[in-house]
Amino acid sequence: MGCVKSSAYDDAGLAHFNRVRKPRPWNHDADITLEQLRDMRNVFWRNIPRFGGQLEIWQALRRAAESDLPYAQAIIDENRIRLVNRDMSVCYDELNIRYELPLYVLSEPENLLDRPRQDPVRRPSMMDRLRRHA
Repeated sequence: MGCVKSSAYDDAGLAHFNRVRKPRPWNHDADITLEQLRDMRNVFWRNIPRFGGQLEIWQALRRAAESDLPYAQAIIDENRIRLVNRDMSVCYDELNIRYELPLYVLSEPENLLDRPRQDPVRRPSMMDRLRRHA
């Protein structure tokens, strides 16, 4: 009798568990600015060689962390990364190497001081459209 190895990629039933989701809301220890958050992220990504693992996987995880959910999912699938936590905070590659990402590289904290505003898309008014054609 033989043994068959299964993975989240060759069993449609298990693929559901490897779906990326947005991290839950969280707070940093102290209120921080967007610039401080960017600095923390840059320090983390600059130091990944110290953490071990494959550089290609770290690069894929960075691209996924900085992308919207559908693109992040495509990156995770393409690189055959297994998610322990669906928010990508703990993952494994095909060699069973563990990768851990801090929440501050995955999302912004609730206590971010200068959170960018989410302005609704402004549609041109009738007057704007008339001026363009004049």
